[in-house]
Amino acid sequence: MRVPRILVVVALASTGACSSMSNPTAVSSAPIGAAPTSSTTPGSFTPTDTAPRIPGIGWVACTDEKVTDTDLDCATVTVPLDYEHPDGGTIDLALVRVPASGDSREGPILFNPGGPGGSGFDYVATGGTAVVRSLGLENFDLIGFDPRGVDRSNGLRCQTDAEIDTYQFLDDTPDTPTEQRLLDEADTAFDKACTAKYGDTLSLYSTDNTARDMDAIRAALGDDTISFLGVSYGTYLGATYATLFPDRVRAMVLDSAYEPTGDSVEEQYTTQLVGFEGAFDNWAAWCQDTADCAFHSGDVGGAWDALLEQLDDNPIANDDGRLGNQAVMGLATIAALYRETEWPVLADALATASDGTVSGIFALADRYNQRDADGTYNTIGQSNPIISCASGLGSPVPDDPEAMAARLRALAPRFARTITADDFTDGCIGLMPTVTPGNLTYDGDAPILVVGGLNDPATPFRWAEEMTAAMGPSAELVTFTGEGHGQLLSSKCITAIEADLLANLTRPPDGMVCDPDPEVARPDWWDGLPVPDGIDAIFTSPALVGALGLSPSQAFSELRTTTLEAEAAIAAYDKAMAAAGFTVGGTQVPFDGALQGIYLEPNGDVFSVVAVGPDAADSPEMEGIADLYPSGSTLLLLLYLPT
Repeated sequence: MRVPRILVVVALASTGACSSMSNPTAVSSAPIGAAPTSSTTPGSFTPTDTAPRIPGIGWVACTDEKVTDTDLDCATVTVPLDYEHPDGGTIDLALVRVPASGDSREGPILFNPGGPGGSGFDYVATGGTAVVRSLGLENFDLIGFDPRGVDRSNGLRCQTDAEIDTYQFLDDTPDTPTEQRLLDEADTAFDKACTAKYGDTLSLYSTDNTARDMDAIRAALGDDTISFLGVSYGTYLGATYATLFPDRVRAMVLDSAYEPTGDSVEEQYTTQLVGFEGAFDNWAAWCQDTADCAFHSGDVGGAWDALLEQLDDNPIANDDGRLGNQAVMGLATIAALYRETEWPVLADALATASDGTVSGIFALADRYNQRDADGTYNTIGQSNPIISCASGLGSPVPDDPEAMAARLRALAPRFARTITADDFTDGCIGLMPTVTPGNLTYDGDAPILVVGGLNDPATPFRWAEEMTAAMGPSAELVTFTGEGHGQLLSSKCITAIEADLLANLTRPPDGMVCDPDPEVARPDWWDGLPVPDGIDAIFTSPALVGALGLSPSQAFSELRTTTLEAEAAIAAYDKAMAAAGFTVGGTQVPFDGALQGIYLEPNGDVFSVVAVGPDAADSPEMEGIADLYPSGSTLLLLLYLPT
């Protein structure tokens, strides 16, 4: 097998109601975070002032199932597959926008969530209005797009879903000839399938070509400049655009910066493994000190090790027949370490696995891999390694593999535990000729905000410092001292700074540092809230709150259930809250099968009840969540949302 590398795609944080963090924050099947090796192909960052002739965009009503907000628009833009031969083949890029609704349109803001291979379409389709509202961007078009090779934009699919399942969670400590054969096959099966299907065109799915696609979108929009909001690998894409098109940047926010191209060979292999090892230690310390952590014990790390060995020796069958082994558990752990709200979810999943049920660890791992409940995958697991290699982000083989393996095991004893010298291979050689990326530079004067987290396991703070240096004097670095990866909508301090830069072109003070938001205190009036007939007692489930993506710094919350349907439950609360002196503020539909009632306390505080009916349990928003409360019931999430 190849040395594992953690991938970085960030999910938008919940901003209130019942917005699930079910979108994964990483992909296991291909590396990110490695600097290039020596090259036979020159770096491709060549600044240019030319763009292909692109017709204007014809926005239409969206028909994509991801888009439930009728105020959003959809479109496609056709771009050359090969910019050096623009008269050849083409790719249709899928776009979705939250159109400007303010007094005047000030231009477009393009968004990318990371990856490589993350769907900007999905994120804007499901969370774009929250971003616009939270950052005060009503005068801008917020545009999400699937980059070339991703999902709707000629998504790269080398293997079938069944083939992906075959190689997804192989036993990395093989005990039988069959297990060893599958490991050996996995090293080459993907490369062979991709080259057979796509041939030499694989090298055209690069970051710099995606940046050129962004400029084609700008040209089709008819705007002289664009703003950009990128998270994780999306920061590298944004910096690439600034390098290629410095005069076409209005403003950029680069959140959780990823800039690995200056890393030493050792840094390429150690950076993310060490980051996640540290995040694991923080999680284990929290669980050990927290009595209601479902995996609580006097030695959480030791209990994790024992469970991992148990699942290695005796995998447990999931309901769908897949075997939950140590590989599933390891990936589930990595997935949960991206955001602190997922810590209780991981604890619950591990506790249930200890009791013989592996659905919890599969839910975390599948969300990470973007595998739906029906067994279908989106393209990120396949587009990621191709985009990485085409962008020169592959990993060189170290001069002394044995010493490097020993170094990794010493620095990351859990996540590098099975790595040996034989695992160091050039992961790109079977796909395409080696590529070296160009140097990131920016000599324009548009403001660029770089955000780095001191406890970010996926994109360490050092990369934010290096990105800031690469972007020159126009770039300003802001430091986040809390846990997790991607601070967009997760930190009020960071969100306010990002909003001010994008909306008003206002730079933050030099050396700005943001601490985590404090927990929302229980309001004085909470104990006097009415409980309508048919509503069950309060129950406690840190895992369920975490799975819903709700941080204690966002809202004070409690959980109830009821046998009433969602509509009847909200109607009961409407009547009871009005009788208690609250103003009934109306009803919203967070997603199909769920309703949200809004109530104003006389002093102006906002109280909300989100009712998730039984019919919504199988919705994508509730994937992996509905198992955490009684089947067939309506879940009630009671929220105090400070204004």
